[in-house]
Amino acid sequence: MLCHLTRWLISRTADTGKKMPPWAGRHAERCEACRAFASFSRALPSRLSGEVPAFLAGIPDVRLFRTPPESIEPAAPRPSRFRSFLRPLPIAALVLALAGGVFLLRGLRSGADLTPEKARAAMAGLRRVTAIPDDWPVVLTAAESSLEQERLLLENSARSAYAFLQDRLNITVERKDSRST
Repeated sequence: MLCHLTRWLISRTADTGKKMPPWAGRHAERCEACRAFASFSRALPSRLSGEVPAFLAGIPDVRLFRTPPESIEPAAPRPSRFRSFLRPLPIAALVLALAGGVFLLRGLRSGADLTPEKARAAMAGLRRVTAIPDDWPVVLTAAESSLEQERLLLENSARSAYAFLQDRLNITVERKDSRST
């Protein structure tokens, strides 16, 4: 496990240039396999750059380029469409927060117009909406009866389908009596 982690850190150091932790460097000095991997990783860029001209010479289409690969400068990274799409979102969030604040302040300011009669009427309406009906056992049995109705409807549909198939296909389905065999 330690060798695997050390090799990953060696590879990360070669790829990104980040410094390796001291414990990984000590392990790479002591472990022969990690030391060989570290020397291979250090030699890899020079080996690959040495093989590029021979590789490019074998490909005829690459000769069309007038500049050698070493003189090509990397292009500046283009901003992704996703990031450019997200740029207006903080502004939109700020506008929505301000609009919400304005509506909240307007609502709080108009709260003084609430009279005791209006408050009682609002509370009565709220109690009426949230109260349990007096006939709640009937409501529960009505739900059960709808399940019973669903079962009856399914049975009738099955009988109807059986009768339709029997009429169209002229098939008789008979039960065999177990005593006669």
